[in-house]
Amino acid sequence: MRLLAPTASASLLVRLSLVPHRAHALCSSAAAPQRVHLKLDAPVRHLFEPQKKRVSLRLPSAGALPLQALRAALRERCGDESVEPLLEIRHGKRRIESDEDLVSVLAVTATYGGDGPTLQVVARSGSQLPPPPPAATLLPPQVGPLRLVSFFRFASLGSSRRQHLLEEMSSVLARLGCRGSVYVAPEGVNGQLSVPEAQLDALSVAFAALRGVEGLKLNVQHASLGTVQADAAAAPYRKLIVREKRQILTDGLTEGDERGEGPAGDPAAAFDWDRAGTELAPADWHAMLPPGRPEHAAAASSAAAGGEGGGEGGGGEGG
Repeated sequence: MRLLAPTASASLLVRLSLVPHRAHALCSSAAAPQRVHLKLDAPVRHLFEPQKKRVSLRLPSAGALPLQALRAALRERCGDESVEPLLEIRHGKRRIESDEDLVSVLAVTATYGGDGPTLQVVARSGSQLPPPPPAATLLPPQVGPLRLVSFFRFASLGSSRRQHLLEEMSSVLARLGCRGSVYVAPEGVNGQLSVPEAQLDALSVAFAALRGVEGLKLNVQHASLGTVQADAAAAPYRKLIVREKRQILTDGLTEGDERGEGPAGDPAAAFDWDRAGTELAPADWHAMLPPGRPEHAAAASSAAAGGEGGGEGGGGEGG
């Protein structure tokens, strides 16, 4: 009896049938790292938001095959599902084209104690990527003395309103010769700028007309603190950045946390905005201090002098 050598197609079928089981087995191992670091090739970098050279992603520990999870994360970062199939993932010269490929890379990294492999994201050979946005217009040089300006405004901003604000702010700030960074997010706007002193009034008028952030107040560096010359080495900003971010205040909370739902819908783990303690007057705060403490003696002396005892901690929160 002769045994026939397996055909290439039969071998391929056997290999594919084993991939999910092996992928799940290795990924469920406690030693396998679940974090991957992506190095974005320059031609594809404009497809991602924010546009960075490197991003780190955490793969789910269970419930999904690793390459599927990684591809899903890429689609989310791109914001355009039609773009993700045009991208290729590599580890060195090796193409990561199956869950088995990615699992073996994760396992090797775990063997050497790394916190996750570094993979490269490049355009597939012959693919036609969407063109990058037009290059930013060269900014006019800053002239005259500069003053620092900061601002923030919490406001609920939809996608269309955020896009309009990005365009309007970019135009105004470039025209007035400002430098610095401005961030626009669903929760509001935040910015730090250096502004030519002669353009402060024009900036105030232009920002007062912005829709969606009515009441925005500019915090202008006081004249007593002096100014900086635009051409000085100490000029605080060299570029103008106006871009969109997920949050203007990075607090570590998700949208569900802020609504009181908590991580994974767990109400007990939600952030409670009402847990802020009890507001106390300065005299009440000092009255709660144990007798004999220096702060208590200072409060008594102040009260005897006719004051309210408003030393350090006055107006604080008890409990």
